[in-house]
Amino acid sequence: MLAGQSLNPDHELALFIHDALRFVSAFITPISQRAPHIYLSALPFAPEESYVVRKFCPRFPNTLAITQGKPSQWPMVMFTAEHHREYVRHMVFSPDERTFASISPQTMYVCDSETGHCISGPFEMLGSANDACFSSDGRHILVKLYTYAIVLDIEMGEEQFRIEGHDFAFIHHDRRIASMH
Repeated sequence: MLAGQSLNPDHELALFIHDALRFVSAFITPISQRAPHIYLSALPFAPEESYVVRKFCPRFPNTLAITQGKPSQWPMVMFTAEHHREYVRHMVFSPDERTFASISPQTMYVCDSETGHCISGPFEMLGSANDACFSSDGRHILVKLYTYAIVLDIEMGEEQFRIEGHDFAFIHHDRRIASMH
């Protein structure tokens, strides 16, 4: 698809791929339900600064053009947490806000903040989760249950250890965890 397109360093390629994912997320319904002309119909409604628009609009000069009210950038993404079978009880963002954990009474997922796609989980809880917090590096999450807490490595998708107690928090110095009884 990118054949013949001039993309400079790897950083620009990463930005293009990120933008293409936003494009697909924004127009997934018409793209998946209609003939290929919808792909061309989506281009005029994408933001002016979109890498996809800048790369592909010149290839399709006879398409619809929006003259007023077209956004310059992608809006904040809104999505539905479709992977949960129950209501979402808690949501917590990682320190860099790139991921979030969504916790229903018995299950937790870690998702990409921009697309809502699950990147880790499901993590089954043996009790109803009360709260959660990310470590300062965003690689671990502390899930508070009633009488204990578990620390999960979200990249490996594994429980690291359990702590007995009631009140927990990550201390953002040297990735330590504190427990108060």
